[in-house]
Amino acid sequence: MNERVSKIRQQLQESIPSVDIVRARVYTKVHREWRALPLITRNALALKELFETMPITIHEDELIVGAPTVERRAAQVFPEVQAGWLADELEGLGTREWDPLALTPEDRRELEETIIPFWQGHTINERIFHQLGDDTKNFLYMNPDEYPRKPSCLVDNFSLLEKGIGTTVPNYKVMLEKGAKALLAEAVEARSKLDPTDTENIDKIVFYEAAETVLKAFMRLAERYADLALALAAEEERSGRRAELLEIARICRKVPAEPSDSFHEALQSFWFTHMAVRIDLSGHSLSPGRFDQYMRPYYENDASLGETKKEHALELLELLYLKFSELMLLVSTPTSRHYAGVPQWQNLNVGGVKPDGTDATNDLSYLCIEAMSDLAIVQPDISIRVHEHTPEKLLLAACRLSRQGTGHPKYYNDELITLSMTLRGLSIEEARNFSIMGCVEPRAYGEGIHLTGGHVNVPIALELALNNGVFLLTGKKIGIETGDPATFDTFDKLWNAFKIQLDNMVNHLFIIDAYAERAYVDLISTPFLSVITPDCLGRGRSLQQGGARYNFGPAVNLFGCTDTGDSLYAIKKVVYEKKEISLTELIKILRKNFEGHEDIRQYLLNKVDKYGNDIDEVDYMVRDVAQTGNDAVMRYRNIFGGQADGGIIPVTSGIAFGLVAGALPSGRKSGVAYADSVSPMPGMDVNGPTAALRSVGKMDLVKLKNGTLLNIKINPSCVKDEAGLRKFADLIRGAFNDKVWHVQANCVTADTLRAAQEKPAEYKDLLVRVAGYSAYFANLHKEVQEDIIKRTEFSEL
Repeated sequence: MNERVSKIRQQLQESIPSVDIVRARVYTKVHREWRALPLITRNALALKELFETMPITIHEDELIVGAPTVERRAAQVFPEVQAGWLADELEGLGTREWDPLALTPEDRRELEETIIPFWQGHTINERIFHQLGDDTKNFLYMNPDEYPRKPSCLVDNFSLLEKGIGTTVPNYKVMLEKGAKALLAEAVEARSKLDPTDTENIDKIVFYEAAETVLKAFMRLAERYADLALALAAEEERSGRRAELLEIARICRKVPAEPSDSFHEALQSFWFTHMAVRIDLSGHSLSPGRFDQYMRPYYENDASLGETKKEHALELLELLYLKFSELMLLVSTPTSRHYAGVPQWQNLNVGGVKPDGTDATNDLSYLCIEAMSDLAIVQPDISIRVHEHTPEKLLLAACRLSRQGTGHPKYYNDELITLSMTLRGLSIEEARNFSIMGCVEPRAYGEGIHLTGGHVNVPIALELALNNGVFLLTGKKIGIETGDPATFDTFDKLWNAFKIQLDNMVNHLFIIDAYAERAYVDLISTPFLSVITPDCLGRGRSLQQGGARYNFGPAVNLFGCTDTGDSLYAIKKVVYEKKEISLTELIKILRKNFEGHEDIRQYLLNKVDKYGNDIDEVDYMVRDVAQTGNDAVMRYRNIFGGQADGGIIPVTSGIAFGLVAGALPSGRKSGVAYADSVSPMPGMDVNGPTAALRSVGKMDLVKLKNGTLLNIKINPSCVKDEAGLRKFADLIRGAFNDKVWHVQANCVTADTLRAAQEKPAEYKDLLVRVAGYSAYFANLHKEVQEDIIKRTEFSEL
């Protein structure tokens, strides 16, 4: 990186995460003044006031400008989804163990006295709490008798209800190719054709009026940055910086109003669009998608980049990456336990194929990898789509980035995910053009946001089956009475009881989701994101009204499949086949958390085969657990008729979900974190990485349409030279030949991580792959650090 980039990176690293209440202040003011107007109109007016009055700045040496907040790494407050829990967290927000955020006394006072009281009682989370029946509350809340501060971690969309959900790839391309003026003209023309005496048209007219409001304000926001750049240029003594500021002013005067021509213009237009979406919508996983595809023509055809084209473009790209890392999310402490490290999941895709099936790799693909190699920062998430004809040069460039130990990039199986997308009913051309969003989730072009989603604690279904519906942590009977386990004289009877309990848990999650989807439609509206989403303008409907071309989901993730499969296999072998212990006696031992029976625990843990060693019988048991859960999920549809998707993406929730589960027949003790995603239990994959990957590939992952995540940890000695890198590349190709969905690697030793725990100041730049995102190891909670350290470390490939 050059001096400019290095300086800004250092400033970013030294900035303290904080809270910014400007958006909350403006939204509260506008909603108080215009209560009688439709929700989308109020939100459009709020965006207008924000875009026209919010404080803006151009930091020293910046070439890509704009941010939702003045301070770097400041989190906006979205009171429409956060007011229900935020008041109770304000006092300890700056000192909490999990992801603290600084808050000034003045801003805290305004939140407490003015902002939160206006919204309290009107958030999604509060509505759901009052609407759900007691049976469902027992699955969602740890204490269902009072407004919750803590999720149960049995089934969960608590974290999604209290912070909002993004999970989309905005259509940046339309702003690059058409510009905001053209979209505004489309909205005006569409509204002019509607008869306002027809009641069927009123919602459409309201939508188009909101679209016009936000598009005009969006262009005004860019003009404000142009004005600021001119003012700074007038005072700038350095001729070089003055010229840069004048160029910034020219660009901001042109885009996003007009189509982009140069690479710099396209990057700025992209960033303004991303920034506006982040102000419009609370939630994570607002992802750039196939960045190297829609940005390609602006890079290749830009003569203004001159003889130093690559160097100039690389600088601009690195400055854009730093803008991604400025962004933050405000979440509660319980949610931070699920998503430790404040991940953004701004997933930037590289490679893959074109809609016609030919390789899509281009010069910008390599530049995207090089930029992250230079910077080694948290965001954006770099993802490589790998297919049969991916150039070896690209894959090796990605492997070199992995070798740096930052957790970047993530690798995806292009052919498998394309096939999975066709299962949604997409054409092969549409399927090939998927984008990866968030951790590992594929999205189609034209797909809207998922209004909700959730997680299921799969081992709890087994616990309930072994205890006739009783949840051991509380002693409550929350599950279905599936019978006294003493009567399960065959494994099939136990399996059937497990399946009934799992089906019931999934059913309760979708009861929650049904109420939540209705609440999202009633309480949330995103006029700006709707305007740029394919078909919303054409249909005259917002995203929350089903205006998008495709409305798949919700996405439901199944946690603890490995632990459940290993446990069911252990029961099958030890109880039913070898008859070494009765099921009744095993249940008694589990209830005691193996106390006084360490010999039996060690036998179950180390003498019974485990998933992850290319042993068909136990691998297929884990597959059957995952597919049983997925089958249950796919029986449900969302408010717009789209089918729900299953996946296995626990992030750091395996820690929180494991805390509430009792001891398992796999040998796992009570409260211990689950195996990570589709990974084997830590230390149980003893036959090497190839065997572990083959086990994962047996799960028939193509059916899990929301995706699956696989972390591996590699000793850096494995990839110290070109031969090692090629082995790593071959390992990735082999994994994808074996039908693995995704692979990501931490190339770091446990010794290094232990040293970073002891002396965090000396390792402040150490990045690790947590789940579907990277984070600075020193900033992670110790529970998460320990979970990363204990992952199996491969010393040979």
